[in-house]
Amino acid sequence: MVTPHTGDDNAPTQRIEPTAPTAQAGPSPGATRWVTRVLRPGSTRDGTPPTRVADPGSPPRATRVERTASPAARSRGTGAPGGGEDAPWWRSLFGPLLDWMARLVSRVVVGPASDLDYAVPAELRRRYQVLDRIGAGGEAVVYLVEPADSPGRRLALKVYRPGHDINRELLDRLRARGTASPHTPAIHGYGHATSSWDEALAWEAQEYFAHGTLRTVIDGAPVDEARARAVVSAVAECLRHWQDDLQHNHTDVKPENLLVRSLDPPVLALTDFGGAVRATMSRVYGGLAITEDYAAPEVVEGRREAPGAWWALGVMAHELVTGRRPDRGGNWLTARNTEVDISAVADEHWRLLVRGLLAPSPSARWGHAEVSQWLAGERPAIRTARRLRPIVFAGASHEDPPSLAFDLLDRSDTGALWLRTHWSELRTWLDREVKDHTFDRAYLTGLEGHPERAHIAISALAARYVPGMPPRFHGHEISADGLLELATGEASRHAVVREAVESGAVGLAAQHWCPHPGCRTDGSGRCVLLERVQHEVPLLMGRVTESLDRITGGGGDRPDHPAAHEIDTTWARAVELVLDPEIASRHRALVRRQSWHPAQRSTAPHAPWWTEQRRTGLREGGTDPLASRAALLTAVLLLPEAVRIGGSIADRERADGRARRQDRWAALTGSARERWDETRTRMADTRRRRAEAATGDDPAIGGTAPQHAARRPPWGGWGAAPDPNRPDQAGPEGSQRARDRASRRVQRTMRQIQKAMTAGRCRRFAYPAALLGLVDGLGRALRPADGFYPESAFVTDAYTGLVEGSRGPILGSLSEFTGAVTGLLPGDTGAAWWLPVLTSIGLIVLGRTAASTRAASRARRRLAASRLAVVGSVFMLVVLSSTGLLMLGSGVLIPLDGLLG
Repeated sequence: MVTPHTGDDNAPTQRIEPTAPTAQAGPSPGATRWVTRVLRPGSTRDGTPPTRVADPGSPPRATRVERTASPAARSRGTGAPGGGEDAPWWRSLFGPLLDWMARLVSRVVVGPASDLDYAVPAELRRRYQVLDRIGAGGEAVVYLVEPADSPGRRLALKVYRPGHDINRELLDRLRARGTASPHTPAIHGYGHATSSWDEALAWEAQEYFAHGTLRTVIDGAPVDEARARAVVSAVAECLRHWQDDLQHNHTDVKPENLLVRSLDPPVLALTDFGGAVRATMSRVYGGLAITEDYAAPEVVEGRREAPGAWWALGVMAHELVTGRRPDRGGNWLTARNTEVDISAVADEHWRLLVRGLLAPSPSARWGHAEVSQWLAGERPAIRTARRLRPIVFAGASHEDPPSLAFDLLDRSDTGALWLRTHWSELRTWLDREVKDHTFDRAYLTGLEGHPERAHIAISALAARYVPGMPPRFHGHEISADGLLELATGEASRHAVVREAVESGAVGLAAQHWCPHPGCRTDGSGRCVLLERVQHEVPLLMGRVTESLDRITGGGGDRPDHPAAHEIDTTWARAVELVLDPEIASRHRALVRRQSWHPAQRSTAPHAPWWTEQRRTGLREGGTDPLASRAALLTAVLLLPEAVRIGGSIADRERADGRARRQDRWAALTGSARERWDETRTRMADTRRRRAEAATGDDPAIGGTAPQHAARRPPWGGWGAAPDPNRPDQAGPEGSQRARDRASRRVQRTMRQIQKAMTAGRCRRFAYPAALLGLVDGLGRALRPADGFYPESAFVTDAYTGLVEGSRGPILGSLSEFTGAVTGLLPGDTGAAWWLPVLTSIGLIVLGRTAASTRAASRARRRLAASRLAVVGSVFMLVVLSSTGLLMLGSGVLIPLDGLLG
């Protein structure tokens, strides 16, 4: 049901008394003006001339203010102070801060142009000088303005309230026609402007009518017959022009929307284009705001047909001759079947006109032909609509299907109970009385055996007979916005969402009129969003069901089948996914965080079946988007089970890892013990043979050794005396050779000391290698097992290039070779994150040891540390190149994505 305007009974559209014209003062009269001039540049009239609003003959595109333009861009495009090439440096530097402060100050500071300037967006104040506020309604506020480029020319500027939009299709036609028709106001501009609160407000500038509206004439009623006939003729001619020439039906015809172009003879122009639709859409219904006192019964129900405008003429004719509107009595349920009381009209000729125009049935109501005959002095016949035998529902009698469908939808629970027992009676009534065979009788068959289908039958009746009402199911609104609210609301309502989609109620709701401009472009009035929900959600849930049947059950590491309420929640998520495209990115971010987020990571990635669903769900823009979204829904649905099972898998993996490490340690210690025992045995044998040789008991040489052999050390040293019994030390030549060897040893020792003095240079390459190793270890720790999927566009491009480079001919071949080398390490050590980290720590320690200068006796240690640093750096390069530098780049890009994303 449509919603009437708020206000008193006699004037639903409020009339605001004129105020004194606003004087645009200069910047001198006070601090408030100075604050406004500084913080809100453009509120004053000095500076660059404002951009002109295009003439009616120019292309429509020139006068529109595009929504996508930023405030700075719009400021530059309109020549505002502070934008463009002439902007002062302080405005360019502190512009964003001043704009923010302007929006803050505008909430509490009353500017030099009173509150009118703050109701009109600054962009429009640069184009027009606001003189007065003419009136206000539920949709817009109307101001009297003068164009900045045409002083003295009066226009009416209509600024719509947030949430209301202009009728672009009709405005384009009227602007193209210019001032060719006296029954439509000339359009001078329209578009969107940004308010002080960053809201996009629709606006239109049209011809100003100094004589006001027809309300000023009717307020003086009753008027003489000649004057009344002239007004009726003018209104009839205006309605004929709109319906026949413009091919538009106006559903909000009232005196406030009829502008007086001239008084003698009266010529009227109809405005308020939000209540007009194309006449080719006469069977399309819309939930627009209307003035109920002038609305026909079918308009109150949401129907937008041509006869509704002639009912409004009948109400105005009654006012012209009696001074008041007719008493309708009752409510909307009885208005369609009850004659309006016109006993206050004393003149029989006028009573005939009012009776013909206020016929409750649209088919029996007079139109332009009958009004023209009446104006010519003829007496057109009163048409009588065929009355139907009423059908009674819950104590209320209904003579036509729209009123019954409206009542059933309004009391859905009671209506469902009634349909279970009276569905056959309703079918018979539609067949014999209404004779409407277009309604699908399958909705009214066998409801006593399938009581759950009663609500579907109510939705079908509402879609057929009262599509102007918002669609409802089980008492809940299931329009696009209402369905999204149900899907994102309490979990107890998710079952309603599932039943609405499964039963086809959403498809029936798509047949109701919807306010989305994109849905109205094709002229059908059907809601495209609801049709997508009805088509895509069952397909998505079918894929989810197939995945659940394949994954769940079987014991072991398989998840349990989700409960019924969890399935209902997944249906709601699927609806949300179709209606709000941003939801998919939030779900993908949720499943990604299970691997890398420090606070939200879980054990779910340890479950292989969940990882498979996540991998499929993270493939955006693939060949099968339906499979990607279904896998994403499945991953979110099974996340709790994945955490539970992944935890048990992780525990087992940790236990297996401990067992493997213990086995390796046992094998390592056992082999070391064996080697140590062998070494001790060999050393004992060596000492025994030397002892035997020293005492002459060695059977290998026979006899005893010379006595001076006991005085010789058991092994030679640098200061050992020459042994004449040894061939290499016998005589002077042997002594010279011993001295040469000792000299070479000294020189070699000195060279080692000199090298040890420069061993600290190894830090030049050891420290950078250690830093790269730490970054590589970070990348290995943060990168998910199934791949990294950045959220930032910059990181996405960089990571894509990194992956392609790692698979290239150079890095690819190098990574294969070095990967084979690291693969020789025991277990998964080559792929572990701690391998480059520990190597980096070792390189740092070796570099510090090599650069130590505590004592000269540590030269060998420093030299050994330098050489080990060289070996460690080479090993680090092997580790880095084993992944094609992919992990090294991941260590930089993953944290960067977290900052940018």
